[in-house]
Amino acid sequence: MSHRTARVLAADVAIALAVGVLSLVNAHWQGAGSRPSNGSPWGTGRGEPAGGPPWADGGPSGAEFAALPPAAYLCLAVAAASLAARRFYPRWGFVGAMAAIAALDVLGVDSGALRLGPMVLAYTMAARLPLRQWAPLAALAVPVFLAGRTDRPYFGLLDPGAAGAFVAALTVLLVPVALGVIVRLRRENARRERDDELRRSVYEERLRIAREVHDVVGHSLSVINMRAGVALHVLGKRPEQAEPALQAIRQTSKDALEELRGTLAVFREPDGAAAGGAAPGAAAEEDGGAAEPTGSAREPVPGLDRIDELAAGIDPTGDRVRVRTQGECTALPAAVDHAAYRIVQEALTNAVRHGGGAATVDIGYHPEELAVEITDSGPARPGRDYAEGSGIAGMRERARAVGGRLEAGPRAEGGFRVRADLPMGER
Repeated sequence: MSHRTARVLAADVAIALAVGVLSLVNAHWQGAGSRPSNGSPWGTGRGEPAGGPPWADGGPSGAEFAALPPAAYLCLAVAAASLAARRFYPRWGFVGAMAAIAALDVLGVDSGALRLGPMVLAYTMAARLPLRQWAPLAALAVPVFLAGRTDRPYFGLLDPGAAGAFVAALTVLLVPVALGVIVRLRRENARRERDDELRRSVYEERLRIAREVHDVVGHSLSVINMRAGVALHVLGKRPEQAEPALQAIRQTSKDALEELRGTLAVFREPDGAAAGGAAPGAAAEEDGGAAEPTGSAREPVPGLDRIDELAAGIDPTGDRVRVRTQGECTALPAAVDHAAYRIVQEALTNAVRHGGGAATVDIGYHPEELAVEITDSGPARPGRDYAEGSGIAGMRERARAVGGRLEAGPRAEGGFRVRADLPMGER
């Protein structure tokens, strides 16, 4: 049993004991004679004691001790126990409390504060259970109402005030039931909102990982394809120049695998520590390299500080890819830094795959925003129709995710241009 459950049970037991003791005292100390019923919906209808408990009407002078039948003690105990177990067995508790009240009324014993039990249990049922699970139990109000009128002909149903008394008795149950239904509906709405938020978070995380995998795989395969083409071209004529291309292919594939492991490590959490040691190391050996094990720690996401490394991986000579920086380099928010890197990576990947010419990366640090522009001198022309594929859509989503904007399209002088303006935000 958890600490919270124990506290809840202790509180309910204390309340049930208090109500049971008050009811027992009220049932024992009954005044001599009787007075007309006070109109309580759950009253016996036989008249109630005039003196009341010993502390009523100035003390015990107008009250006398009344012995109770043995069955009355059992009814009081059942009603108190039903109230104590209301959170765990609300329906059985309601049935037990109603049966105890009806039995006390048949015995002619004033149930006193115990009449609050059915009200509290009715609220608990409505607040914790669907309507279909407890609505039939509301019919118990009829036999309990009639139990207090067994001394009258036809249960007093022919009396002028019988209908009003039954409506009052039913209202005593309907009010807490209505409150319980309102509470349950609010809880269900809050639960649905939390579930929707969780599903939305899961979807956004999957989308983020899909974008990461797309960028890493797409860029790496484009570079590998380009290097493989160079190696095949020089293999027959200048074999000594094929080795650098093959080394670049090996390094690019190794870096891509390491980055993919870091990106997909989220699927191994929270037991990533157990899965991240041996498996990555074994996979690295199978790839043919002497890579060191990555361990269970996730590598930091790449940012603009790795742009030169990215450009060198595409063009080691520096003839086809140039990186220019304007303004003073300042620390960027992690999300903006990573989004800028991925946009540059995807734009260079498209330039290598489709452009065929030289590419230039311009990074401008401004007081309010970061401007990233990638242009290439490929064969694209302004009048040519082009379809915006998943690469450009992914770049646009990355810019929008950090509150920026992105433009992509052919240039008037030829080639293609991608420009992203990303807010600096709070650093």
